[in-house]
Amino acid sequence: MKKYTVIICLLLMVPFFARGSHVFVWNFDVLDIFYDAQVGASIDCSYWIEQTLAANGHTYVTGTALPADLSPYDVVIVTLGFFRC
Repeated sequence: MKKYTVIICLLLMVPFFARGSHVFVWNFDVLDIFYDAQVGASIDCSYWIEQTLAANGHTYVTGTALPADLSPYDVVIVTLGFFRC
């Protein structure tokens, strides 16, 4: 069942990957910063999402507040952070 769910999700994302999309990345919790050895610096949760979108030809806007009007965007990605002890 999981195999079919993954296949269906991938098929639904084909239009997103087929053309350049305008994406809004909502970085909900800006306090989630961690050290990434590959980058050699502290990064937030949206860093690799932004890098992947740019590398694949998508334009994006990152914000800490969700805009009232989302109509200019094709996709909205929400980073909810991670649990801090």
